[in-house]
Amino acid sequence: MKRFALALALFYSAYSVAGPIETHLKGVLDEVSAQSCEKTYKDASDYLDGLKATDYDQEIKKSDAQNVSEMFWNYRMLIQSKLQSFYKSNNLSKECSVSARHILRSLRTGEDLAQDQLRRSAPGTVVFPDDAFAAANSHVRRNKNFSNFHMVNDLKSGDVILSRGNAYTSAAISSLGEFDAQFSHLSLVYRDEHDKVWTVEAHIEVGVFVRTLQEHADDHNFRSMVLRFEDSSLAAKAAKFMFEKAKLASETTGNILYDFGFDPNNNDKLFCSEVVSYAFDQASNGALRVPLFPSRLFERKEEFVRMLEIEVNESFVPADLEVDPRFTVIAEWRDAKKIQNILEKDAVLRAMFRWNDELHYNLIQSSSWKSLLYRDIAWPLRRVPYLKKYFIKKLPLNMTRRLIGYFGVLETVGELLQKQAIVANELSYAQSGFPLMESDLYKILDDYRIKDAAKRKKMHHMFRPRR
Repeated sequence: MKRFALALALFYSAYSVAGPIETHLKGVLDEVSAQSCEKTYKDASDYLDGLKATDYDQEIKKSDAQNVSEMFWNYRMLIQSKLQSFYKSNNLSKECSVSARHILRSLRTGEDLAQDQLRRSAPGTVVFPDDAFAAANSHVRRNKNFSNFHMVNDLKSGDVILSRGNAYTSAAISSLGEFDAQFSHLSLVYRDEHDKVWTVEAHIEVGVFVRTLQEHADDHNFRSMVLRFEDSSLAAKAAKFMFEKAKLASETTGNILYDFGFDPNNNDKLFCSEVVSYAFDQASNGALRVPLFPSRLFERKEEFVRMLEIEVNESFVPADLEVDPRFTVIAEWRDAKKIQNILEKDAVLRAMFRWNDELHYNLIQSSSWKSLLYRDIAWPLRRVPYLKKYFIKKLPLNMTRRLIGYFGVLETVGELLQKQAIVANELSYAQSGFPLMESDLYKILDDYRIKDAAKRKKMHHMFRPRR
């Protein structure tokens, strides 16, 4: 009887420190098989996406924000290891990969919210560095198998940095494919013979180029994740090839142009993810295909995809690498000070994509001052011999006038909608201490759209159904 009482006491004490979210996830995520993966991850993602601020508040009060953040991270690492296990036993299906994408996104959002609460609970007392590679950055999460990983000293040639920028275009690219994701950029790491660390990247503004890791860090991206390929010698070979090719081009004929068409089969021009896939393709003599599961681009938001002048249906978007089990997640970091801003941008772009899919909304050329500035002033001046030096880092010669005009409208509409989100979130923080969940924020944005369209006001002139 005493043993039973002791066992019962231990059982209740174990669950007394776990909140309702952790209790639910522990019941469904720990014993996932390759056969149950698709449904289990989908159900768990649906559960997380349906949570309210009160659910997170209860979870954090049961434990604390730091523990809740770590709990979400640990479950993401568990899913990553499960995918690798399924792959090694030849049991990883594309359907499982799709469900994994969704649950990883949902878990990361929960981690964001917990990290935001941690920052707000200790204003001025906890230091939050503004880049992942800052010295003594205590907010970097590490894979338990790389617990002592140093974000600079331990980087290897062939490592990949998956990141998320801060702009509206980054929010759009992060959900460019058939799935909503949280990354917009890929960079390939190269460590030279002098132990200096470089990145090889493709930016819309300048094409393919190499720069030091510190210059990469100076972009102050919102997220940075380090991944490592399973074959370190092949990865090093890929990085060396791409570094030398990009550097030689920049020093002779000029930067390799950015591939606005996102065509993975044409390597004359390269987009950011293609820098990685092309490097591994060349290093393996065509034997290695990266990513394992590419994204289809025309499954959703077709008009937005066409607006970006993309023609291929299947391509490599940055977030595809997160569910490629041949790459191991080593570490990840987010800028806690930007969490609310980025979550708002995500909500805005996903609302715009939804209106595009369901209501056939489209951006209107030359409908904002930014669009006019970009396409009618900056774009022509970019081609004037004595003036182009002032625009060379902002407007590539192979970006069309039409495309740069759309970017101007996208930014203006995004800023307009985010103002509505900011006001709503400030009220929510004042009332509950939490921001609005994305589903609640969508209702506010949609109400604004309906009222604006009824009166044919500002947004209606820039973003409306095709006539």
